[in-house]
Amino acid sequence: MNVVSDQTLCKKYPRIFKHRYAPMTETAMCWGFDCGDGWYNIIDAMCHNIQYHINWTRSVRLQALRFNRALNRACDGDYSSYNRLSKWDQRWIDEEMSMPEPEFRTVPDACLQVVATQVKEKFGTLNFYYYGGDDVVEGIVRMAESMSAVTCEVCGNRGEKNGGGWIRTLCSTHAEKKNEL
Repeated sequence: MNVVSDQTLCKKYPRIFKHRYAPMTETAMCWGFDCGDGWYNIIDAMCHNIQYHINWTRSVRLQALRFNRALNRACDGDYSSYNRLSKWDQRWIDEEMSMPEPEFRTVPDACLQVVATQVKEKFGTLNFYYYGGDDVVEGIVRMAESMSAVTCEVCGNRGEKNGGGWIRTLCSTHAEKKNEL
């Protein structure tokens, strides 16, 4: 991938690509994005959806914790954290306080931050290696990897895998240029 696209992705998703410039003893990201520019949009969309999911799960967890803390304090007669809640949550607490047994919210797990360890082309498709995440992130990554199998890695147009030694996914124009060489 070209330098500008590489830097753009690292700037847009600093948490995902935090090891981009780390030494090779720590990560394979030191070699950058080892794929063509045609997959930039796939990688960008994948990272956007991953980071959005991570932020959303953390937000939902935080809201549940705040609600439960406020409800617990309200049960003890302390309404100090009540005013910091949204009007919607305040109504929920009012309803729960009218019940004989208030019901606390289930606190979901937050998704662990995804950190890329390597991004490369292998056998004509994108391979995104990482740690962190959850099942949703796994699905997002698999979807992006499958999209790369039908996207030209040079220009981003519709492509197909071309064999004959090194397998690459190319559009008809770039496949012809490859055969001319």
